[in-house]
Formats: sequence, C-alpha cells, structure tokens
Amino acid sequence: MPNVDLDDEFLKLFYSITNSKVPNDVNLHDLKAQLIDIVDVIKDLNLNAKKPYKSNALGNNDDDEEAESGPAILVVDDLGVITYQLKVLLSRFEMDVDCSQEIYDAVNKYKKRKYAYIVMDLFIPTEREGFILLTELKKLAQRYNVKSVIGIITASPRKEIEHQCKLRGADFFLEKNNEWQSALLDIMGGYINVGKNDEDDF
Repeated sequence: MPNVDLDDEFLKLFYSITNSKVPNDVNLHDLKAQLIDIVDVIKDLNLNAKKPYKSNALGNNDDDEEAESGPAILVVDDLGVITYQLKVLLSRFEMDVDCSQEIYDAVNKYKKRKYAYIVMDLFIPTEREGFILLTELKKLAQRYNVKSVIGIITASPRKEIEHQCKLRGADFFLEKNNEWQSALLDIMGGYINVGKNDEDDF
C-alpha cells in the first residue's frame, strides 16, 4: 500500500474517487487503510469495461424511478468505514445502496423498503447480534413474500460460522480476506444477472 499521508493529496485523491465527502462517523485513519482497495477495484472496473449490473429483476418496486436507479441493496456493518466503502463500490455499479450500522435500524429499514439484496457483517458487534439479524430478516422476507438475497461478510475464518449462517438461510458467505471487495461484486453480479435472465424467460 502506498504511503499516503492524511493531507490534501490524500483528500483530493479520495474525493476524486468517491465524488463525495467523508461522513462524520468515518475515521480518516481507518479509511486510509481501505483506500487502496477502493482504488484497485475501481481501476479493475474501468480497465475491463465491465457493464454495471443494472437490473431490478429481484426488486420489489415496479416504478420506473427504482428501475433506473438500479437494484436496492442494504449494507449492514457496525464499522462506518466498511459501509461507506461498500456504498462507494456498489454505487459504481449503479446499485441503489442504503447503509445501517446496527440491527434494529437494519430491521426498520427493511420493513420500509424490503430490499432485493442485503450484505451484512456477522459481528455487529458480536456474532449473536448477527445471527439475530439474519434470522429476523429471513422471517420478514417470508412474511412479506419477498425474495431477498442475503449475503454474509465476516473477517472470521471459522467454518462452523459459515455452516450456521447457511442453516439460518444465508444465500452466500464471504470471508473478508484478500480482494474480498472484488469477490463481492462478482457474487452480486451473478445473482443480479441470473435474476435478469429468469425475468426475460417470461
């Protein structure tokens, strides 16, 4: 990772990537550690001319405005730097991203919007809360008859955690290791493109 100080050069580079200011709850020192990941993924998108995953196939709002803004995704992580990073990356794919940093807020947001996709950290701040949120979101999706794809992202490599998440209904599980941001975009793109193809069959 390049040695970029928290100065005008860093801020100019960051703002040029995100086209936005850093939220007050995001620590710049933590964000600095994530900057290279954002840069690398965006460079990859530009170099390979990947098309945005612009489809509302699995969404639940049929109006034109929702379709134009891309599929709605809820990102849940207790670290503001992670939610902000994912908001930047997923927005580059023309996805409509909302963020939450605690389980009650995430549940309330889901009740109001019923997201097609949810990407959530398991430790928010402990795995107990993460399992509670996952279980509640699956119950709500069933109650509202909504097909929500729920993915778990976590820094824990423990296989039993992945097994427990799958038992509770998680659609995919991703460990936060090297290049996990690119892996997440690939996974999301696969789900969205499959949904689009299914819709085209009707």
